[in-house]
Amino acid sequence: MYGKNPHDAYQAVQVTTTDRGRLLLMMYEGAIKFLKLSVVGLEEKDIPKFCRYLSKGQAIIAELMNTLDFEKGGTIARDLDRLYDFMLFYLSEANLYRDPQRITKVIGLIDTVYSAYREIIEGKQGAEGMTASVEAEKIGEALRKVQVAL
Repeated sequence: MYGKNPHDAYQAVQVTTTDRGRLLLMMYEGAIKFLKLSVVGLEEKDIPKFCRYLSKGQAIIAELMNTLDFEKGGTIARDLDRLYDFMLFYLSEANLYRDPQRITKVIGLIDTVYSAYREIIEGKQGAEGMTASVEAEKIGEALRKVQVAL
């Protein structure tokens, strides 16, 4: 069913049985990991490695962007959409100019949003009573940090 590689089978089961919050965190972790590997590829002058991992990072950000729910998310969804769009533009420039600083900047932005979501999701597991307004406040705070960083 999952192939012969036990690691692939484990990953497939982990993704299909994980709740939405944890899956979101895994996507952020993957984007950070791939973008860091693309920087390594640039530093090693290994352009195929750079391109492979940069495109994987961009694909994850594009998927995050495509799954935003503007009806439920309101202002936060619109702000995240603009942020993801900026990230994709900046990563395109990083590809064009072979600029690791641009990739590092995007990694920092993703990490800021990831940290806010991780705090919310882990907080939910510890205290089931977290309200939507508290969640929105934490994400809004992370977005303000990102805007200051820009």
